[in-house]
Amino acid sequence: MNKTISKFLSTALLSISLASNAQINEKQIAEINNLVEDLSKKDAYSGTILIAKGDKVIYQKAVGLANKEQKTKNNIDTKFNVGSMNKMFTSVAIAQLVEKNKLNFSDKVIKHLPNLPAKVFGDITIEHLLTHSAGTGDFFEFPKFESIVDTAKTIATYVNIGLGEPLLFKAGTKFQYSNYGFILLGAVVESISKMNYFEYVKQNICAVADMKNTDFYERDKVHENFAIGYMDSHNKREANTKMMEVKGNSAGGGYSTAIDFHKFSIALLSGKLLSKKMLETVTKGKIVMLPAIKERNLPEVKYAYGFGEIYKNEIRMFGHTGGAPGVDGQLEIYPDLGYTVVTLSNYERATMPIMRFIQEIITQKR
Repeated sequence: MNKTISKFLSTALLSISLASNAQINEKQIAEINNLVEDLSKKDAYSGTILIAKGDKVIYQKAVGLANKEQKTKNNIDTKFNVGSMNKMFTSVAIAQLVEKNKLNFSDKVIKHLPNLPAKVFGDITIEHLLTHSAGTGDFFEFPKFESIVDTAKTIATYVNIGLGEPLLFKAGTKFQYSNYGFILLGAVVESISKMNYFEYVKQNICAVADMKNTDFYERDKVHENFAIGYMDSHNKREANTKMMEVKGNSAGGGYSTAIDFHKFSIALLSGKLLSKKMLETVTKGKIVMLPAIKERNLPEVKYAYGFGEIYKNEIRMFGHTGGAPGVDGQLEIYPDLGYTVVTLSNYERATMPIMRFIQEIITQKR
């Protein structure tokens, strides 16, 4: 490492341990850091970022404030609301139960949730729910959602507000993102495991992967090292505390850290959470979520079982995004190259410039 770059990285207070065979070089690390700092100075990004190769972290950084009123800075262990990123946890939970022969992806959901109205839900399978092709809609748009947003702390409460809602289309005929579908998957986890969904995730995913700072923390309680989300409101940043559910659920809204998502990636790739064969099953794209846009150099995105899959320049990556008012996050795992990239932010629509820049570096043709 030459003296100029070494001094720059030290001044930036980075934690870097370059793997000897890493493809991301020192110059590129400095370029990534420049982008992060530039976006932070423009108040366009607040959060944490981590890049790793295998179990070696090659770049990590925290910028911005976790709490503007108290002027508390984000740090690498700050817990962020991760939005829909924890759909991956629900997918893994379902896949674990499949591996234990407790259910099949082809099962009808009413087999495990017999109280659902068969007239509406009778043709929907577990796979339909996992691939957002069930037509079950978004609970945020259900009329009864506003009545539970400040009190709902169980999966059953969310299930109940959708029982009178019609399907948007016949199951299996198209893709349409459905948060309610993942609520039903959470209920399936509870029905089969005989455990509370939140406890199942904590014991069978977080504990196994050593994710000590990941949980479905409740908003009406005080927690340490938490980031408050700040949404765009009339050209200023406004806290999202009055907008968010009191507790997350199997569709999203849990809290985690960049370090814990790296641990999640390690546990996935090492076989601690799922077998290699099952990991391939749940992360292999099944249905087109976003078509490729050549003019913007954006690759096609396919949805698998609670994971998105992308190929760029023949390099495969999978993971998930999460977004809400004052919430943004992304996880990308490059299984063939060994890279894990995580960005979490308490600003909305803030992480994409960073992730695309890193994606271009990792997938560039050589």
